[in-house]
Amino acid sequence: MTTRRITLVATAVVVLALTGAAVAWNAGRGVSTQAAAGKPDSQVIELIRPELHTISPRGLVDTIRFTGTTQPVDQTIVKSRVPGRLAEVLVREGDRVTKGQVLARFEAAELQAKVNERRSALEAARADARWTSRDRSDKESLASRNIVSQSAADQARATAENRSSMVSVAEAQLEVAMRNLADAQVLAPFDGVVGERIANQGESLPIDGKILALLDTSHVEIAAQMPAADVVRLRVDQSAAVTLEGFGDRVFNGRITRISPTTQPGSRSIPVYVEISDRHEALRGGLFATGTVNVQEKSHALAVPASAMRKDDQGDFVLAIENGVLVRKPVGAVRTWSRGELVEVKGLESGMQIVSAPLPGLRAGQRVRVIETR
Repeated sequence: MTTRRITLVATAVVVLALTGAAVAWNAGRGVSTQAAAGKPDSQVIELIRPELHTISPRGLVDTIRFTGTTQPVDQTIVKSRVPGRLAEVLVREGDRVTKGQVLARFEAAELQAKVNERRSALEAARADARWTSRDRSDKESLASRNIVSQSAADQARATAENRSSMVSVAEAQLEVAMRNLADAQVLAPFDGVVGERIANQGESLPIDGKILALLDTSHVEIAAQMPAADVVRLRVDQSAAVTLEGFGDRVFNGRITRISPTTQPGSRSIPVYVEISDRHEALRGGLFATGTVNVQEKSHALAVPASAMRKDDQGDFVLAIENGVLVRKPVGAVRTWSRGELVEVKGLESGMQIVSAPLPGLRAGQRVRVIETR
């Protein structure tokens, strides 16, 4: 091959290489320009229904959840009102009692004797008062006729008044003795269940000696430990929905009755007490309870799942599907609801379909197709 022919071939190869590079560069530039302009890519991405969300007005509820254990609202330690020996205790743990029912009895012989003594003392005081009253009348009558001195009449009047006051004292002492005799029978202060039998027959108890623990288990409240961030949004008398261990899906109506003014040492939680309004004989103390309190509501608001929110240098946005293409839609976040699961937004329209799944590879301009799953 001559030198001239070799030179021509080499030149042709170089020209073809430069031409191919120019075509490739122009093609790449066109693709880059196309993507930058937001035009659809040729590749089609498949999405399924659970990865999408359709914008529509809805009611939003901000809910605070709590857990705790039940405890009776009314509970007391039944104590003795008189000192003495227990003659009998009529109930045991788990027995249901009604208000006024006899729970225990003290030996009453000494108390009955004290009543008899006070009654006799009262009768004597009344007889003495009657005699001094007649003597007073006689002395005053005689003094008016100057038969006895005025000082004798005054003395009779003072004696009569003294004996009259002694009658009042004797009546009060008899009343105390009779009340002590009545207190020898220990009565239930309210309807409830015996939680613990503390004293037994034959034991000698002082005044205020413990006999029984009585609980009203049909009326319970929940003692819940809650974070301070949640408690600041609660108030007394707010309604609550409560589910209890052992009652399945049944929802009990509740009401916040008390909120502690201080946090618990160590945990920094605040005790909140939720009273269950519904009465039920099967309620017990110590049951595990969960509940919710709606602290704020808003109707006809536009909200998206928090996972649908995206952010770039230009701000918050979502990816909407329009004619099979992903489109960037700027949004303004108003506030979060449902403990951060939903974001109330502005800038979107009802009926828009957006991507709610956190798929990091998606971008505006990509073609998508929604496929149905079984």
